[in-house]
Amino acid sequence: MRSKKLCIYVSLLTVCAASTALSQEAPNAFSEPSPAYLEQFLKPGSRQFILERFDARGALHERSVENLTTAVQIRSATQRQFSKHLIELRGLQSCPRNPVIYSGREDWVCKDAAADYMNAIYNERASVVLCKTLVLNPVPGETVPSSCFALVGNNKIDRFDVVNDDDTMVFLGLASIVTGSDGKMMRPDLAASEALSKWTGGADDVQ
Repeated sequence: MRSKKLCIYVSLLTVCAASTALSQEAPNAFSEPSPAYLEQFLKPGSRQFILERFDARGALHERSVENLTTAVQIRSATQRQFSKHLIELRGLQSCPRNPVIYSGREDWVCKDAAADYMNAIYNERASVVLCKTLVLNPVPGETVPSSCFALVGNNKIDRFDVVNDDDTMVFLGLASIVTGSDGKMMRPDLAASEALSKWTGGADDVQ
């Protein structure tokens, strides 16, 4: 009996620790969120789309959460349509080369390769999608430069993980980092992935 009580106590501590972990990670404008951060938005039976807006200091200004009831549209290697939200992956240029080698073929249109890869992520595996932007007052109908992340897995068959859309497109060679007028990379956080893409061949290695 004492052992059973101890097990229950340890289980409760584990649940409390997990809940604390979910609440302790602060929203960040520039870093990739952890699986635990995205797990807090899980809603059984539906997919969730979260848009976080950050001010110039990187502080969270506003967050919207909604059910994602329609299929995500992959319009290009860098453009996504999440319901009424048109998103452009920030600081990236779509399709620096075309065609690309992808899935064992040498004649893939770059846009189609991006759609094939990300459709499987967003429309077949993701339960939570988070996009983060520095745009506080979007103009209706215009794209919103953002970084986007998808929570995949279910912690039953496979553990939860985060797919970084921006990083994936750069690593696969389907997008490249834009250089500003000052000669500096707009996305230095993705520089390592771009270097690896050039070294490995990017999408050339996807089978």
